[in-house]
Amino acid sequence: PRVAQAYVVRSYLAPEANPGDQKEAAALTVLAELLGGNASTSLMARSMMFDTQVATYVAAQYDAISLDPTTFGLVVVPAEGVSLADAEKAMDACLARFLKEGVDKAEFDRIKAQLRAKQIYDEDNTQGAAHRYGMALTSGLTVQDVADWPKVLADVTPDDVMAAARKVLDPKTSVT
Repeated sequence: PRVAQAYVVRSYLAPEANPGDQKEAAALTVLAELLGGNASTSLMARSMMFDTQVATYVAAQYDAISLDPTTFGLVVVPAEGVSLADAEKAMDACLARFLKEGVDKAEFDRIKAQLRAKQIYDEDNTQGAAHRYGMALTSGLTVQDVADWPKVLADVTPDDVMAAARKVLDPKTSVT
């Protein structure tokens, strides 16, 4: 009775960024943005909020900075009259379509440009920079790893994203 709006949350086990090897973490960062990084233009938003109208909100999240393995998360708030089970089925169908069809090149390029712009803007925030370095260093990464991150992220390819998606989006390593 205290829940105003029920929603579906799914968490998958996911690898963290490792010192000297952040390629998979970068691919998962792009994957989260593609699937649900923007509540209006992401793949899940277009599929579930606009095309089928089974959801009022969707999101995907991944944070690579962790001492140990981390999670890749998905959230779906069903539209009025849509059950949690139906919202989950719609999410699964959207993921299955993505895994079958792959990355849309125009979307991929747009997401990469947005991530690069965010990095540039983040450079103007000294508190944010201190936070990034502090989080990285306390999670086992190095100053060089932080410095390398923009290039590692820029080097991500659609194939990298799909390989990471196929590895992480495994129902056996998730909880809903």
